[in-house]
Amino acid sequence: MTPSPNAGWTLAVVCLAAVLLTLDITIVNVALPEISGELSARLDGMQWTVNGYTLAFAALLLPSGSVSDRVGRRAVFTAGVALFTTASAACGAAWNPGALAAFRIAQGVGGAMVMGTAMALLAGAYPAGRARRRAIGAFSAAGGAAAGLGPLAGGLLVDTLGWRWIFWINVPVGLLLLAGALLRLREPARETSDDRIDVLGAVLAVAMLFVLNFALITGPDRGWGSAPTLTALVAGPVLLMLFIALQARRPHAVLDIRLFRIPSFMGAMLLTFLARICSFGILPYLILWLQGMLGHSPLETGLRLLAMTLPILVVAPLAGRLGQRIPASRLMAAGFALITVAFLLMARVEPASNWSVAFPGLVLLGVGGALAFPPLLGVTLDLVPREQAGMASGLSNTFFPLGTATGVAAFGAIFTARISAELPGQAALVAAGRFDQVNGPALETARTAFTGALSATCLVAAAAGLAGVAISLLLIRARDLEPVPMTA
Repeated sequence: MTPSPNAGWTLAVVCLAAVLLTLDITIVNVALPEISGELSARLDGMQWTVNGYTLAFAALLLPSGSVSDRVGRRAVFTAGVALFTTASAACGAAWNPGALAAFRIAQGVGGAMVMGTAMALLAGAYPAGRARRRAIGAFSAAGGAAAGLGPLAGGLLVDTLGWRWIFWINVPVGLLLLAGALLRLREPARETSDDRIDVLGAVLAVAMLFVLNFALITGPDRGWGSAPTLTALVAGPVLLMLFIALQARRPHAVLDIRLFRIPSFMGAMLLTFLARICSFGILPYLILWLQGMLGHSPLETGLRLLAMTLPILVVAPLAGRLGQRIPASRLMAAGFALITVAFLLMARVEPASNWSVAFPGLVLLGVGGALAFPPLLGVTLDLVPREQAGMASGLSNTFFPLGTATGVAAFGAIFTARISAELPGQAALVAAGRFDQVNGPALETARTAFTGALSATCLVAAAAGLAGVAISLLLIRARDLEPVPMTA
């Protein structure tokens, strides 16, 4: 089968959406000090500017993708772009922290509608095979590059135009994206006439994903023993069990849990989770080292992270071509192996090290991610019938914020525990990278504690990468990769 006549336009629109939304995830952190200063808010209170977006985004990815299988992916995608663009304009005009947090939540809802359907639109435009692998490689390159460029773009905008422009810059791009979606996006006729929506399942999915992500995001700050976090930690698994029990009995379920009987599908979801742990999960601590300990500005930090971003731009499109010759399991295993080596190299950091000690690891981290991620997306789409592509897209994307939140929480616990063991009196300052507030005699001890914590964190990340190698080789099977109708 050949790609649809509008496949090129679909790829362009979806790639632009990936750039816009991925940038927005990483760009805001850079501007938090400036936002808190102008809106007269405490910096820790401003975290809901980040968390509000993340929670809405994470909770709605699966329902958005699944609903799009019923009502049309183009319609959900276009509505999401419109909402995201409108909310971005409102964020830039926010008059207090509460308004900004509310508009960020609206951004997250729109973002989930877009990303929950993006891969499904690609699957509809590109049948399984060589063309789809190349398209996914381009999509991965766009998203990966945007992730690395976020701190750099944020630093440039904040330094030159002010923090409001990190949101207003989305408006012209969003309008261009909206025009492209309305004028050029096409999707094949739906292969099922069943347009029933599992409303109860969707509500349970939103609630479950919200509380799970809430616990992981707020636990490190509020404390794992705090009442809100404990409540979420108990409610999350309960809602998950209720959701699974309900989905097993629904003929028009939000999630077809029978897919998890396929080893390759289970492996793909686990690898998606690990991929995010090994990238966004540890990125905040690398940035903390570059800015807090080494004293680089946000702009300088973004420039140094190009060591990771540029290889993604080069290698991800090539991964689609390599997938024509190398089995997906081996290509993903090679990518995770490089990620493992990257973290082992970065674990060599010492108190006297400058950023160059991380350079080889950052390059390998970019190359490894670029090799692993495109075939991973391809496997996810190849495993499901076309009429379930929206559900698969939403589910796969759901593991991204879960992996990020898990990585940040787990690495944060390791990071803080290691620093507290060596420097209990000033652990909070050192863990936050506030070396300017550490007393002179304790500065060298603080640097030693910080780099020791970063090294330990990198070793744990290397173990996660090694787990990715094992899962790639053991669970991803070539015989699973021909989609077949699901039977009861």
